[in-house]
Amino acid sequence: MKRTIDVHMGEVMAGSEETVLHSDSHNRCLVICAYDNLRKIGGLAHATFHPGKLNRKYSNSILRDAGGAIDEMIADMLVLGAHKEDIEVCLMTGENIPHCPDDPEYNKTLQEAIDILKEKHVKYRDGLVADAGSLHVSFDVSTGHISYD
Repeated sequence: MKRTIDVHMGEVMAGSEETVLHSDSHNRCLVICAYDNLRKIGGLAHATFHPGKLNRKYSNSILRDAGGAIDEMIADMLVLGAHKEDIEVCLMTGENIPHCPDDPEYNKTLQEAIDILKEKHVKYRDGLVADAGSLHVSFDVSTGHISYD
C-alpha cells in the first residue's frame, strides 16, 4: 500500500518506491521534483518563488530558497540510496505566480532555477517547467509519474 506524504510550504521530503509525495500549498512556490529512476527514489521540495530572488537566503522557517531546497532534497535522496548522477529534476510553478510566457521577470526567475541546477551539476528534464496553476502536485515515486489534483 502506498503512503502519501504532504509536503508543506518550505518543506523538503524524499521517499522510496511505495511513496506518493503531495504538495499541499497554494502559495507563491516553485515545486521541485527529483527522481532517480534506477533506484525508484524521489524528492519533492517547495521553494519560495520571488522574481529574481530564488537564491535569496530566508530566516523564516516556511520560506526556502531554491538552492537550499535542492541541496537538502538531493542529500535526503542520497541517504535513501540514490546516486546523484542518476537524479533528474523537473519544476512546477504554483498558484499565485504570474504565468505569462511573455513576462520577462517570470522567465528570468525560471532561468535562475535552471542555472542553479546547472551550477549544482544536476540533470534536468527538457521542457522541465510545468504550470500547476491552482492544483496540487502529486509525485508517485514508484512510477515517476507527476499528476495534478
